[in-house]
Amino acid sequence: MPQSGTPTRPRRPRVALVAIGIGRFQRGFERYFSDLAELLRPELDLRLYAGAPGEGRRVPPGLGTLGRLAARLPVGRTETEYRTYKHDCLAYGLAMAADLARDPVDIVHAIDPPLSKVLERLLPWLPGRPRLIYSNGTAWPVHLCPRRAFIHHIQEGSLQQALAAGDPPGRNRLIPCGVNMARFGCAEPRAALRQRLGIVPERFVVLMVGAVKRPHKRVDHVIDEFAALPGEPLLWIDGKIEDESLVAEAQRRLGSRVRVGTSPSAEVGQLYAMADVMVHAALDESFGLVIVEALSTGLPVLAHDSPHFRWLTGEPRMLIDMARPGLLGQRLAVLQQAHSLGGEPFDAAGQAARAELAARLRQRFDWPQLKADYLSLYAPETR
Repeated sequence: MPQSGTPTRPRRPRVALVAIGIGRFQRGFERYFSDLAELLRPELDLRLYAGAPGEGRRVPPGLGTLGRLAARLPVGRTETEYRTYKHDCLAYGLAMAADLARDPVDIVHAIDPPLSKVLERLLPWLPGRPRLIYSNGTAWPVHLCPRRAFIHHIQEGSLQQALAAGDPPGRNRLIPCGVNMARFGCAEPRAALRQRLGIVPERFVVLMVGAVKRPHKRVDHVIDEFAALPGEPLLWIDGKIEDESLVAEAQRRLGSRVRVGTSPSAEVGQLYAMADVMVHAALDESFGLVIVEALSTGLPVLAHDSPHFRWLTGEPRMLIDMARPGLLGQRLAVLQQAHSLGGEPFDAAGQAARAELAARLRQRFDWPQLKADYLSLYAPETR
């Protein structure tokens, strides 16, 4: 028992961090919240609610039974895939609420949009009435976000939209996604790496990393633009294959000039090290983790010229209008020509300029730089 007059150490906040796909999927949500839990666990009384068991994860009891029951309930007129997701979130919210009733917390921090709506209704009935923090990882308009939650924005655009819509500034906060930049370094020399991967040193390699699908990621657009390049450049597409017909199309049109695969997260850094440029053809993103990852290694990136990507990269020379047919192909042709001549198409300073950009990104997005900001989300005054 402490002596009289000795200050007692304040109790650490009890925080429940939840992303229902952890252990089931490798989407950005899951990697983001897994990394966040790893960063903050030493500082908080933290439990990580996940979709599948694993070290440091918690799956609420009764989830399977509630999932079967929830699947029978109407959840609105939505497409099949999203309807299944909403059923999953409903079941998870009910199971998690029952678990929190037995083992209370102070704060619930969620990122799945439908789950946040379920929790918004359930948390006021739980012991201690835990407050809800919602990470707006989909850049939803604020009127679609849970009304009784503190809104954590991960990009500048959604914050500004919320404030322009008249939402109280004290209910909104911008803290970007973090990136474990040390994870994407590659110690293997580039020449040895390319030799192991069967790529000759002089070959121009264009990389795409992300879900292999037409909507949103626009892999079909990149195939169209790449097909017009002369010679034998290589398009390396890596990510979860969601559209097999797209793979067949790429192989039919490009033949030996394309490779399609799904690398483990631990090997993605090798892809950044062996490529000459990465293309990200999406016209919008809730954040764009792979862009920050690639740029942090010094790999140039071509992305869409929009306010969000200008905020994200801080590098307008790497942005083009991806909506205009032909522009990407023209830019790749210029880069390919410069590569063949041993030049630096992005900046006369070449590697030094890219190293400077990587250093700026580390200051903005490396997890250790963001730790204090994330801890402040759980301070008592954050409402």
